[in-house]
Amino acid sequence: MNRLGMKIVVGAAMAAALALGAAMLGASMQAPSGQQNQQPAQGQQGSQAGQAAKPAQPAASGQPAAPSKQEVDDWNALRQEAATGLDTDKVVQLATDFEKKYPTSTMLTYVDMFAASAYQSKGDVGKSIEFGKKSLNLNPDNLMSLIIMADLLPTPQATKGPDKDKRLSEAETYANRALGLVAKMPKQPNETDDQAKKRRDTLSADLHSSLGMVHLQRSAETLAGPDKAELAKAEDEYKLATAIDKPSPQDFFRLGEAYSSDGKIDEAIDAFSKASQFGQGGPIQPYADQRLDELKKQKAAQTAPAAAPAKPPAKP
Repeated sequence: MNRLGMKIVVGAAMAAALALGAAMLGASMQAPSGQQNQQPAQGQQGSQAGQAAKPAQPAASGQPAAPSKQEVDDWNALRQEAATGLDTDKVVQLATDFEKKYPTSTMLTYVDMFAASAYQSKGDVGKSIEFGKKSLNLNPDNLMSLIIMADLLPTPQATKGPDKDKRLSEAETYANRALGLVAKMPKQPNETDDQAKKRRDTLSADLHSSLGMVHLQRSAETLAGPDKAELAKAEDEYKLATAIDKPSPQDFFRLGEAYSSDGKIDEAIDAFSKASQFGQGGPIQPYADQRLDELKKQKAAQTAPAAAPAKPPAKP
């Protein structure tokens, strides 16, 4: 496994956030009736990862018409399937069908978001980027699409070829934009202050992880050895990513890689130990344990006393 390539599919924290976002989007589009139609207009911050949808005015000149009952039903079918996260192929199919049937729907930014997430889970980097960018073209403040793109673009799978620097810069921009939106997310009606803080912290941690990957990738671009300044930035971002109640073992692993590349053996041993601890029983643990063994041997060799020079044989 490429040590910088472990972030291949949607992380656990972001998967949970996407499921929450899908659930909260359930109230964002209602069947037409005498009441106001609630749906986020394109270009506005809608109901994402627990953020309440902003009511739109009833259809009028220059505004989209209220959705039909069939559009609402098709939207709910997609949203509910995306919330379960069990069948990515079905999510892709429902999203494709929705876009063909409702090419002017105000929900397309979220439809494309679900498609991007499904393709990322399937390991199809190109398609995930394609739909992520489509979603953000419709709404640059679609928080979950920003998170998906920030999460995906710094990975080795996405940075192969001549566009590496461009994609790292895009990932950095998306992550910082998303961090600004997360900081402004309001508390939901049934949330305590502590629950709201934990929700924002979880989303922020994934974004700091993405920024850590950006700097870790950049640190390896120089021919003269690892870029110390970029390694320091990566370390700072991964420390922020792991400063939550349930940190990702992958983030501890990459923090260990940053420390190791920076020559900080004791710090690297501590990070890999935590990667093994938090990743116990999972795919990260054997890689973390292997790195721990390597570093402990390296430290032992460095601290072992020099062998005394051999005495010349006695003269007969």
